[in-house]
Amino acid sequence: MATDDQHLPLPMEHLPDPAEDGIAARGDFLDLYDREYHLVVRFLLCCGAPQAEAEDATQEAFLEVWARWGWVRDTVRSPSLYLRIVAHHKYLRPPGPRRRLFLVTMGEREPPERSVPDHAVLTDESLDVLAALRELDANSMIAMALRVDGFTAVEIADHLGLSAQQVRDLQKKARKALRARLYPARAKEGGAPQ
Repeated sequence: MATDDQHLPLPMEHLPDPAEDGIAARGDFLDLYDREYHLVVRFLLCCGAPQAEAEDATQEAFLEVWARWGWVRDTVRSPSLYLRIVAHHKYLRPPGPRRRLFLVTMGEREPPERSVPDHAVLTDESLDVLAALRELDANSMIAMALRVDGFTAVEIADHLGLSAQQVRDLQKKARKALRARLYPARAKEGGAPQ
């Protein structure tokens, strides 16, 4: 698992110049941004982050990934998973002098449409699921959130520093806890929800 020091933003003079790396690299990054932004916000919501903090951490993670884009693109097996790891670290890091924000201009670009609805428009059922996820232990919550995003037990295990079987066991335990929390009558009967 990566340390917080590996996720510090780089000073402005170390940011890559899109002209140096080419338009294709910038396009690849923008494709990643368009494809993953709302999914990373959703991942952080599943990990217990409030909406505003999830969006802030996601933005910080994208800034950091852009600062290291050449390395991420060329060496990271799953940029999508790496992005979630960075965003999770950004969310967990307390505010203070180590949390340096910097601004990167990328030319004229429309902001993405709001990809995750505000809490005001989330259904009661969605809010219940998010509340139930927040009651899980940290590893179970992350394992379930990454599973919802389509990552395999092997990829999740690599991130959490566990074996794939331990991740599957965490997910089984989490599903059981979620079922008991969300469907208490059926959990007592031993049946699964329809």
